[in-house]
Amino acid sequence: MNLRPLICVFGLLILLIAACNRSNSFSENSNAIRQDAASIFFDKGKAAKDFREKISFFNKALRELEFKTDTLIPDILDYKIYYHVSLKEYDSSLYFSDSLINTARAQQDSTYLAKGYYRKASAFRNMNQYEKQFENSFASREIYLKIDDSSNAGRRTSEMATAQSQLTDYIGAQETATEALKYLTDSDSAYISSAYNTIATAYRNQGFYQDAVKEWRNALKYATRTRDSLSNLNNIALTLQDQKEYEEALEIFRNIIDRSNQTTKTSKARFIDNYAYTKWLQDSSAIVIDELLQAAAIRRDENDQNGLLASYDHLSDYYQFKSKRLSKIYADSLLQTAQNTNSKTAQLNALQKLIQLSPSNEIKDLSKRYIQLNDSIRKENIRAKNVFSKIKYDEEQKQREIYNLEAKTLKQQIETEDLRNQTIILSLGGLLLLVSSGFGFYYLRQKHSREKIRETHKTETRISKKIHDELANDVYNVMSGIQDIAPNDTMDKLENIYKRTRNISRENSSIPLGVNYLTHLVSTLSSSISENTRLILRGEESIKWGSLSPEKKIILYRVLQEMIINMNKHSQASLVAIIFSEEKNLLKIQYSDNGVGVSNESLRSGNGILNMENRIYSINGKLNFETEPGKGFKILIQIPL
Repeated sequence: MNLRPLICVFGLLILLIAACNRSNSFSENSNAIRQDAASIFFDKGKAAKDFREKISFFNKALRELEFKTDTLIPDILDYKIYYHVSLKEYDSSLYFSDSLINTARAQQDSTYLAKGYYRKASAFRNMNQYEKQFENSFASREIYLKIDDSSNAGRRTSEMATAQSQLTDYIGAQETATEALKYLTDSDSAYISSAYNTIATAYRNQGFYQDAVKEWRNALKYATRTRDSLSNLNNIALTLQDQKEYEEALEIFRNIIDRSNQTTKTSKARFIDNYAYTKWLQDSSAIVIDELLQAAAIRRDENDQNGLLASYDHLSDYYQFKSKRLSKIYADSLLQTAQNTNSKTAQLNALQKLIQLSPSNEIKDLSKRYIQLNDSIRKENIRAKNVFSKIKYDEEQKQREIYNLEAKTLKQQIETEDLRNQTIILSLGGLLLLVSSGFGFYYLRQKHSREKIRETHKTETRISKKIHDELANDVYNVMSGIQDIAPNDTMDKLENIYKRTRNISRENSSIPLGVNYLTHLVSTLSSSISENTRLILRGEESIKWGSLSPEKKIILYRVLQEMIINMNKHSQASLVAIIFSEEKNLLKIQYSDNGVGVSNESLRSGNGILNMENRIYSINGKLNFETEPGKGFKILIQIPL
């Protein structure tokens, strides 16, 4: 037998295997070399002084990494994004933030996934796009909560509150900042200070000046930098100025001006300007023009556009009764700067001044611009609040889908268990004569087990329906708020969701039951009312809300909310009045509107009235209706205190 061909083939196989091994070994060595090179470039980037040089080294490091699964990539991207933001290259920072998010998701790295959303939120914050800042901070916060990183969850929650405050959603910002404090620890001092600052800002904008001062003093306790401490003191002084406590405010301003060398030029200009303006408010004959002009000059030199808004505002006020011409010049400068910075609130302020200072032939045009801008700001504020609600709603929707999937899985398990039991029963059927007594016992036990499982499933279904119901009225509020701006397709989808969840109880939704209960109730009623309807509230401040149990507060909140929603849908009313009073240990709420009314038959055929009655009766209250077609609608609620 000739073995030469076999020996040749065998030799070729050995050579091929050796070549493959050498190729794999070479590839592994090559990858290791490139990883080492990437690490070297990364270290050089971190050590470099110039930001451009840093980014150049980071780019070289990324080019050396062939496989996207390399765990060094998220680190490099994180540094790269940070320095793009520092250079105000926000488009680049957003692009690489998305790269970081995608890489972290592919590597199943929750920490870097959360950090990617955080970096994205930071870029949007610097771009003054606060809705997107909120959205990405919220996404980051939710991931941190899932991995039990409460500190970072608290930081992102604090940043969410800041975004809401920037868009004048002060009540929402206050609630979010309070939530942030639950997560933050003493090691998060700067974020605790920021949360208190947000709460204080909300109080000041709602006219609760003493509460605002208290919260700014809390912020002062946790401030970690001199400039933050001085900023908090400045805000305290401004709040004292609001209360006409000028001497105390001036004393604080003098103190922080003496320490202003420890902070930036723009901060120093702010302190000087606020001091001079407060001094003038105290005494309109005070000569403070040099300080006002000095602050404005510093702000121009530093290109502090937001600071110039305050300077031009104060200078226009200062000259209002001294020189109408100069007052108008500064009002014009205020308007121009406000337009350059896209500050609509400052534009509104400037137009208000110009209406008073301009000749009569210009007033009509200025007034028209003022009205249009005021309406635009109001609509934007409503839209912003609805956006925040929608972001949270979408997340709840996602969680609900997860719950439904789990419920479906449970149902399949139950069906599988039923099928298994039936098989067992059929298998034992042939032995019925021999083991009849044993089989009977077994069958009864299995039947009991099935009934117990079904009952458990029914209970879970009821809970699921109850959760659905939590959304009904909120969805309707969202629909009311965005109906002028949302696409028809979006409105149809929301309407479909609303109809499917309309008649289910919502008694477990989040309602502040402490000192903020009345503020939240009034805000909800006011924001739920349609644009064509006027709401009158009386007597709410006279009620001892603290004496009401949490259960009664929740029921009352839901019933009033239900009334407003039914009114918006059916009554066509232009005027709604809700009057609160206390009488003989009873809390009375009288609701009335001038709508189209309804017949008693129609009234009793709907679920809305039945829901309200059941709620009120559950807390031993009484509910009386009075209505006729064409004669409006009245409701009297009586709840024992």
